[in-house]
Amino acid sequence: MDIGDLTDAVLKDVRRPRTYPAVSLLVPTHRREPGNPEDKVRLRNALTEAKRRLGEDPKVSRDVRMDVEKQLDAAAAEVDFLHPAEGLLLLAAPGEHQLWYLPRPVPQRVVINGTFLTRNLVAARIGEEPYWALVLSDGETRLWSGGGPHGGHLEEVTGDGFPVTPAIPDQVDALPGANFANYGSRPSPYRTERERQYLRSVDGALGRVLERDPRPVYLVGLPVSLARFEEVSAHGGAVTARVERGGAASATAAELRGLLGPAFDDCHERRRVDIQRRLVDARGQRRYAAGLDEVWQTVQEGRMALLAVEEGYETAARVEDGHLVVAGPGAAGSPDGVHEDIVDELVEAALDKGSEVRFVPDGDLAEEGHIAGVLRF
Repeated sequence: MDIGDLTDAVLKDVRRPRTYPAVSLLVPTHRREPGNPEDKVRLRNALTEAKRRLGEDPKVSRDVRMDVEKQLDAAAAEVDFLHPAEGLLLLAAPGEHQLWYLPRPVPQRVVINGTFLTRNLVAARIGEEPYWALVLSDGETRLWSGGGPHGGHLEEVTGDGFPVTPAIPDQVDALPGANFANYGSRPSPYRTERERQYLRSVDGALGRVLERDPRPVYLVGLPVSLARFEEVSAHGGAVTARVERGGAASATAAELRGLLGPAFDDCHERRRVDIQRRLVDARGQRRYAAGLDEVWQTVQEGRMALLAVEEGYETAARVEDGHLVVAGPGAAGSPDGVHEDIVDELVEAALDKGSEVRFVPDGDLAEEGHIAGVLRF
């Protein structure tokens, strides 16, 4: 399944407890050659490690082990190595398996627990960041639906009133020049109002789309067109960025992605800075938590408003005297009360408590122990 299939209901089902063992395999893949041949080797190695650990786990009976190994093989058989993905997530438990294609790079990991590993699904879903791209021009306005890292994929919307064209072309509403030689070159007093009516119709169509599916809007067009649209629009609050570029009305999806690239980068950087600012403000207001154990405590209490986690942060830990203690090397997979990926469990618990979860680049929270948050109180 693709990340676009991850609805709230599906995520809730993936996150529910399973009969032990629930096996999660993360395998990095390549979108294109020359790295593709390595993908099959990585998957084969991950399957070998998972089966070895299942065979060594005293809590797994022979029948259960054979069932889960069968499920792992079934999930692996479904992999399409030509699928343009950055990673694979194979999930297997007694009687079931799932295969997910991830649009973000992932580390190679094998996790065996009582629940599936979902942190990468959550991160990918957050990273989808669906948006609308509204491409304005005098003759036609097109709407595009997009999402995914750096704009990911784009698909033109050919419904809900789009594309929008003027009810009356400009030339019909223009005054003739001398001897009609330059007919249509001199705007009549009515042309400005015709243009405003056209832009209002664009805004009306956009409003109906936003009412059904609110997303950030990227405006693309000539500066004068964008300014006139913003004068009449009732949906300025949804506009995330303006891309001043002419000729985009005829752009392909790939060309439009290229035009939007700098705007995406700017928005991501602003979001990153905003998270840092919120953490700094929270520290000054004594509504701040940092480090694994402190964050775990506040998440359990339901006090976490914003949880920020470095994308690559993972560790095993055990609970001792009501506190989290990072487990030593080699603890992963140990049956002695060790939570193999406590960060994944923290993310799930925060989501259950209604917290906002954000993933930041590795190193952004190095001084905070790779994980920090803003408290509600």
